[in-house]
Amino acid sequence: MCATDAVVHAGILIISSSKHVIEQKKRLIALGIILLVGFHAPSYAQKEKVMSVFHSLEETASVKASAGKKSILPVLPRVEIGPCAFMQKFDKYHADCGTLFVKEDPTESHTAKNHARVVSIPIMIFQPAGEVTGDPVVITGGGGPGSSIYIMDEFDDDPSLYYSGIELSTLQNGLPLILMEMRGSGLSMANLDCPAITQLEIELLSTYPYKFDSKKFAETSVSCANRKRALGVDANFYNTDYAINDIDALRQLLGFQKWHLLGISHGTRISLRYAQQYPVHTASLILDSIYPFEVDSYADMPEHSARIFTQPFALCDADPRCRLENGQASVTLFASFMSEIKLNPPTLNVEYDDKNWTVGQKTLKVSPELVAYALFNNSYDSDAILAFPQIVKDALNKDYAKLSRLISEVIDLQNYTWFSEGAYSSYACYEEIPFSNIELAIENANKYKSPYWDDLPAINLDLQLCKIWGIKPAINNIKNVDHNQLTLPVLILAGDLDPFTPTIWAVDFHAKLPMKNKTQHLRVWPLKAHNIVYDDKCVEAVITSFLNDPEQTIDNDCALQNVSEINTDGS
Repeated sequence: MCATDAVVHAGILIISSSKHVIEQKKRLIALGIILLVGFHAPSYAQKEKVMSVFHSLEETASVKASAGKKSILPVLPRVEIGPCAFMQKFDKYHADCGTLFVKEDPTESHTAKNHARVVSIPIMIFQPAGEVTGDPVVITGGGGPGSSIYIMDEFDDDPSLYYSGIELSTLQNGLPLILMEMRGSGLSMANLDCPAITQLEIELLSTYPYKFDSKKFAETSVSCANRKRALGVDANFYNTDYAINDIDALRQLLGFQKWHLLGISHGTRISLRYAQQYPVHTASLILDSIYPFEVDSYADMPEHSARIFTQPFALCDADPRCRLENGQASVTLFASFMSEIKLNPPTLNVEYDDKNWTVGQKTLKVSPELVAYALFNNSYDSDAILAFPQIVKDALNKDYAKLSRLISEVIDLQNYTWFSEGAYSSYACYEEIPFSNIELAIENANKYKSPYWDDLPAINLDLQLCKIWGIKPAINNIKNVDHNQLTLPVLILAGDLDPFTPTIWAVDFHAKLPMKNKTQHLRVWPLKAHNIVYDDKCVEAVITSFLNDPEQTIDNDCALQNVSEINTDGS
């Protein structure tokens, strides 16, 4: 199995729309938004150029609502569908784009005198190449929580990027493919995005030495939350339970009895919750990089973070082509490099695209903290993990070309995903943060703290976010999952290098399932990190077999082929 050139992402197939041509790897790099920490990974891409329009639309809607003018009562929920913008250049599959309109508060009255506040959610529907032979496959949200799946009002010239990775198992297999944004993220409205937080992150990353500033992040979050409240947005209506109600509203409006759900990272929670609440309408679940409800991600986070800074070198030591000739552990090179740049920080020219999408360069002093941040945020990608030892070796020899590219990928605006900081807070404060063992998380953060990485500021910030946004925690036992009730077919996909949703979570979850190894399967891929479903024929073969007959799901022996081709030289 050759480590893929495409960088893993949480939103799988859906790539940011841009009129600018950039390398595929650069366009995919940060789609796996940070799952376990509130220290938000690079968090938006091209969205800034439309967010000003977005905000003006929100404000206009707020003014109109307060004016109390009479208007025709729109039906809610409803769906409006029409041709996709890219259809003039695209004829491989028929595709429709549209919007689902639902009430922000499902219990709010909706009358001629009192129009309910409306949430609009972008959707996209691809029809298979030939006859429809089975139930649709629905992608349930991006990762994060808070990451978009990139359904937009302008599309790339090549929409194959929207379904790359599951084309054979869906569109070539007679199954429609439906993409649906989750409320609060992407181009859904209301949107809980906070562009000022992204700007702050870029500013801090470009400042020597890089330091995570909890106070500034908290202040910026307060400003964003207050602004959303002034527009009438109640973030308590933007969470997993309201999201799954949106999914089923779409199902009813489209007239499907049931469908398959495909979730990636935090999207696996959306899929699982839907299957719990709507089992009769769930044909099967495909769970990629599973994030089970029952885990305590904050308590686990520091150990997983520490793994990020040791795993690449352990892999190098196990490979004769990479290990050091003198038998020295390669992790010592990393320690030497971090010590050297602390004393003598190199100055690098880093390429980036500015707000006007003009390619330029920034001259940056590189601190150990910035190197650690760059490694952390590239560890969704198995290629980056495998390449990092060579990057360090080169840098020790004063060759900084590869290190410059690595740092570019976390500063360049083109690499930033459509990530909604407010949605991160509303979802995480509903289902995760209030239920975490914070004392243990703090203890572990201190235990695994290093001179260049500390999870504690991020943990402390996340605790503030719930108060800043005023989010009430779930009261419906969302963390207490009865696995015995989950009897439908399930396919769990995991990568053994994944430090964000580690394989042990997948193994433990699979062990609790009542139909494990019958119609409920676990497949772990060697030398893959976060997000398995992307441009891998072996993965597609397993998914295709599962969708066709979950009792006959094939093994992933193909993943063991061509292991010798894995590149460890950082190219």
